[in-house]
Amino acid sequence: MRFLRHFMSDVSGNFGILTALSLVPMIGAAGMAIDYGRALNMRHELMGAADAAALGAISEGSDGFKAFQQMRQDGKITIGQDEGRKLFLGQRSVSHADVFADMPIEVTVEVERKSGTITSDVSFTAHMPTTFMNMFGHKKVSVSGSARATSGSFGKSYTDFYMLLDNSPSMGIAATTSEIKRMKDLTGANGGRSCAFACHVGRYDRNGKFNDSNDRTYVIAKAGNVILRIDVVAKAAKALIDKIKSIASTNEQYRVATYSFGKYALQNGHRIEKIASLSLDMNSVGNATEDVTLMTTNHDWYNHNALTSFDTSLRMIGREISGNGGRGTSAADPEKIVYFVTDGVANHKPEDKLCDGSWEGDSGRCIEPIDTSFCKDLKDRNIKIAILYTTYVPLDGDGTWDGKIRHVFANRIASKLEECASDDLFFEVKPDDNMEAAMVRLFIQATGGSAGIRLTH
Repeated sequence: MRFLRHFMSDVSGNFGILTALSLVPMIGAAGMAIDYGRALNMRHELMGAADAAALGAISEGSDGFKAFQQMRQDGKITIGQDEGRKLFLGQRSVSHADVFADMPIEVTVEVERKSGTITSDVSFTAHMPTTFMNMFGHKKVSVSGSARATSGSFGKSYTDFYMLLDNSPSMGIAATTSEIKRMKDLTGANGGRSCAFACHVGRYDRNGKFNDSNDRTYVIAKAGNVILRIDVVAKAAKALIDKIKSIASTNEQYRVATYSFGKYALQNGHRIEKIASLSLDMNSVGNATEDVTLMTTNHDWYNHNALTSFDTSLRMIGREISGNGGRGTSAADPEKIVYFVTDGVANHKPEDKLCDGSWEGDSGRCIEPIDTSFCKDLKDRNIKIAILYTTYVPLDGDGTWDGKIRHVFANRIASKLEECASDDLFFEVKPDDNMEAAMVRLFIQATGGSAGIRLTH
C-alpha cells in the first residue's frame, strides 16, 4: 500500500506527459496554418488569373471586343466567354503549375454587351488538397473569387454634337514632325522655296470642278503623298463618329452634325459650311465628314490672307443650334455641345476694329488668339464647348511667326482656347500625338462618361 501511495503521488514525469499531449493540438494548429497559408497564396494566384482573364476577354483586338463592335443590341458574347476561360486556365503560375494541374477548378466566364458597354465577369472555385489538416479529416480547402472588367466608352447623357472643323489654310501644314521635314524637302527641290505648308490655290469652273494651280505646294504635297493636318483631322473625325455609333446605349442617344470654315475662301468675309445636318445616321455623317479638305483660295494673299475668323464661326454655329442646351436625360431634352477642332490662331478682319494680337499691313487684317466673348455667348445658353487644340507649330524662318506671333501672343494661344472651352473640355494634341485617341478622349469627357478598359471588382 505504501508503494502504491508513493506511485500515485509521484509527479516527476507529468511535464513530459503533458508536453506530449499538448503537442498534438499545437502541431495541428501549425498544420492548419500552413494549409490555410497555402490556400490563401493559391487564391492570390487564382485572383491574378481571374483579373487577367476578365481584362483579356474584352481588350481591344480580342475576339470578344471585335464581336462587341459588330453588335447593335445587347446580349451575351459567347466567343468572349470561351476566350476568357482559355486565358484563365493559361495563367497558371510556374511556381504552382504542379498543384494547378491536379487541383479541381470550376471557372465561369460571362461576357455581355449591356447598355452600350462590354462587361466580362470571371468567377472561380478551387478545391485544394490539404496536407496537415487531412489528419483531422479535412481533405480539402475550398477557395473562390471573382473579377469584373468593363471596356468601351460610357456616355451618360443624350447629346447633340455640332462638330466644327477648322479647315483654314494654316491646317495645310504637314501633320507630323517627319512629314514637315519631308514636305520641306519636296517643296525645296530644284531650287524652290522650302515650305511646310500646302497652299490650296486654284479656281472652280462653271461645272464645279476645281482646277489646281500646278506650281503650288498643295499639288506637290498630294503628289508626294504628304499627310496634312487637315487630312488627320478629317480621318479622326470620321473614326470618332464610327466610335459614337458603336457605343451608343440606345439608337437615339447621340446626334451629330459637322461644319467646316468653308470649302473655298470668300473675298468679302467668312462663313461656316454645313457638311452634314444633325442626324442619328452616323454612316452618312461620317462619310461626309471624311471628305472635308483644305479650304481653297483663288490666289496668294486672297482677301489679304484674312481667312480664319473664329468670331464668325462661333457666332454662326450658335445660330445653327436651336434653343438652349438641355439636361441630357432624354432625346427630347439633349445636352448640346460644340466640338471644335482648331489650331487656335485667328487671321481675320475684325468687325470691331480691335486686335488682341498683331495687325498685318494696312488692310485691317488681325492675327490674334480666340476672342472668348463669343464662347461665353454659347455657354450662357448652356451649350458646352469642347475644344481639341491641334498645336500651332512654330516654324523657323517663318516671318509671320517670328514677327507677329512669337513674342506677341504665342503664350496665350492655348490658354485662350482653354478659357473658351467648358470646364475640363480642353485637350491639346501635338503633331506626333494620336489624333483619333485624343478626339475619342475629349468626346468621352464631354458626355460625362469614362473610357478604356478597367477592373471594377
